[in-house]
Amino acid sequence: MDQEIGHLDLGGRHIAYATLGQGPPIVFGPRWVSHLEEEWADPRQRAFYTEIAQTHRVVRFDRIGCGLSSRELEPRPTVEYESQQLEAVIEALAEPAVVFASSCCCASTSMLAVRRPELVTRLVYFGGYAARDDIPDVTRRSLIEFVRTNWKLGAQMLAGLFDPHASGDEIAYYTRLQRLAASAEAASVFLELDLGADVRSVLPRVETPVLVLHRRGDRTVPIGRGREVAALLSNARFVPLTGDSHLPWLDDQRELHRALAGFLHAEAVVDTVGDSPLTTREIEILRFVATGMSNREIASTLILSEHTIHRHVANILRKLMQSTRTAAAAHAARQGFI
Repeated sequence: MDQEIGHLDLGGRHIAYATLGQGPPIVFGPRWVSHLEEEWADPRQRAFYTEIAQTHRVVRFDRIGCGLSSRELEPRPTVEYESQQLEAVIEALAEPAVVFASSCCCASTSMLAVRRPELVTRLVYFGGYAARDDIPDVTRRSLIEFVRTNWKLGAQMLAGLFDPHASGDEIAYYTRLQRLAASAEAASVFLELDLGADVRSVLPRVETPVLVLHRRGDRTVPIGRGREVAALLSNARFVPLTGDSHLPWLDDQRELHRALAGFLHAEAVVDTVGDSPLTTREIEILRFVATGMSNREIASTLILSEHTIHRHVANILRKLMQSTRTAAAAHAARQGFI
């Protein structure tokens, strides 16, 4: 399976996008800097997108200013303009889409969901934030200037931050990829935009269902930022993931894909388990159990009491005639209940 690259026009500038697979579309909003061709050459990224393409048409694109898209930076990008780019890509698909927004892309995605809710069916926020006021102004300014004047060292530093356990070769590879994706000027412009965005007033107006995923040890965007996003949204589910990488295709992939499938295919799964003795809520909880989440974490995610989750788990064990949570999850998976 290979990607196909196309281009679309937005006000005289072109947006490069790549498609992969068949099925309902899931659009991956662009991260800070990206390059469709260079990233596709990374086996880990290719495996991540190919897995999702088993059930969806995966669509990725480079934001204007980097990658294969137009490299112009004037007029300077804004969150509103980023939202228009996402809008143009979805409209080119001629049908509403799920949007998977990583990190800084949560801002433009939220704006689009408020402005054009008919274009998005569901949202997935990974490692996202509403604002980065946890970073002091002097630190933010220093980081932006460092990237602008020392792009090679800046890219190397960020590569190590995105993947704390990366080897020397892996850091060198991702450093090279970032520098191919964007110039020093573009990288600093995007960093200034992304670190200065604040959508705390926008998030409460998002009515689309949202799955908020965040790795517990993320050093780029602390998990508290993700919890804030989920708390501000009116229709969100928060799922903490193990690991510390800021990049979705790293760390435990089974856990991430399980959570993603449970959200994207929730209705389909319920329709196909007519023989299951479990209720819809019990199936939902058992999916979380299968990812290794504790009762407290499930309660926080579903905004229920820990006692209620304990009662549901007890009912699941009784109905499936299993003695442990692990055994119940394994049995349900074998039977096709989850």
